[in-house]
Amino acid sequence: MDLFITWENDANHLVDDIEWIQIHGTCWAYSLRRHMNAACRIANLIDAESLSLAYLVNYMRMTSGLSDTLGLSSFDPVRPFLMLEGMVLDDDYRMLFAQFMRIPELPLPRGIRRFVVTDMIIHSLDHYQSNQDFEQAFVSAMNHSPITAAIPNYPSILSFIANPPQNNIYAPTLLELLFDDYPNLHVMFATGRGIYQGVPFVRFRDSSGLINGGFMNVEMGKGIIVKFVELIGACHYVIGAEMI
Repeated sequence: MDLFITWENDANHLVDDIEWIQIHGTCWAYSLRRHMNAACRIANLIDAESLSLAYLVNYMRMTSGLSDTLGLSSFDPVRPFLMLEGMVLDDDYRMLFAQFMRIPELPLPRGIRRFVVTDMIIHSLDHYQSNQDFEQAFVSAMNHSPITAAIPNYPSILSFIANPPQNNIYAPTLLELLFDDYPNLHVMFATGRGIYQGVPFVRFRDSSGLINGGFMNVEMGKGIIVKFVELIGACHYVIGAEMI
């Protein structure tokens, strides 16, 4: 397969090369954690260290009401968290967990570094005049950074996992595309774009770990991708101090 854009081999190691296996419905958290790590590395705020997935999930569980499977029906509740509360380093959160021997209560103690963005822009296909306009915005965002995106949880994903086509690119059936009413979304981290045998596709890091060793290729041009997220202006601060 030919990838003409890929963030996987970036010199700054923007994409975490860890095959995480998500817990229950936390695909949204795995992708946004990868996304925040990349945004913070682009801003030279962190190196190989990572932001805490556990804090993101625990905060949203305590404040926004996740589903029984820890799923999130919309990106909207995460926006104020990433802009105002901020993520913390995984090592710092583990230190607090070891100190208290339980999930640390909110608010976290003073002196913990927080990593935020100045804006989290949520793009939805249904807010654009056409899929072409939506995909142009998606491509433009991907030219600057790997990004979080979502596709509907089509039933055919399971058959794709079990028996992928020869070109290894996922596309739902025509009936699924026509039905177009799947409330549950699967969130993944888009790290590359390419074309294979004339079929354009997006390469995703898939945190379920079920597909091709943690990767999934999704065909472009059919309206399969329905949402994506841009993170703008990563910075960090310590409570009581100015943002840096």
